[in-house]
Amino acid sequence: EDIIYLKKQGYTTIVVEDLIAFEFNGINLPEKPIMLTFDDGYSNINKYVLPILEKYDCKAVVSIIGEYVEKSSKSNYPDPYLNWTQINELIDSGYIEIQNHTYSMHTLSNRQGCRIMRGESYDEYKEAILRDVGKLQQLIKEKTGYAPKAFTYPYGFSCKECNEILKDMGFLSTITCNIGINSLHGNEDELYELKRTNRPTGINQVSFFAQFNN
Repeated sequence: EDIIYLKKQGYTTIVVEDLIAFEFNGINLPEKPIMLTFDDGYSNINKYVLPILEKYDCKAVVSIIGEYVEKSSKSNYPDPYLNWTQINELIDSGYIEIQNHTYSMHTLSNRQGCRIMRGESYDEYKEAILRDVGKLQQLIKEKTGYAPKAFTYPYGFSCKECNEILKDMGFLSTITCNIGINSLHGNEDELYELKRTNRPTGINQVSFFAQFNN
């Protein structure tokens, strides 16, 4: 119902590659662009989301967690997370773009997601990010042939130190859980710390999307 509503309102779904093409190469975006994002990489994306995207010719961004994908790929039992076979199916469909959501930093046990910890030196922190995020980046390249250009912060927790490191790693965009609409004017730095809005249950699409019409 949300997809039908958005299309009737004239919205066109885009992915991160479209934002990069706009900011870096001046390629125009649709008049009313919107990005649909799904975090963590649950296997129901393959079962439920992809058929809807195919039916209505829409695109979405899925950010995966490396250790979950690896566990699912090695398991002989049904797993709630996507495996590499399913991820390649999603990529091959042309409707879903895969992005990096850390290998094993999607946790609140020691640090808040991948945010720098109090008392942690910059060098120690940089090594931790390079090791974890870099591991998933390499895995995705090896398993799919695609190199993600965006990093999605676990729980939306970002920090300036991480942004600096991610830029040096070659990421052209980062995605947070900060609420709001993104205004883009052709400045490449605008792609960092992109804002999003969570789509909750219990509210219909007219009421939900009305808050962004201003």
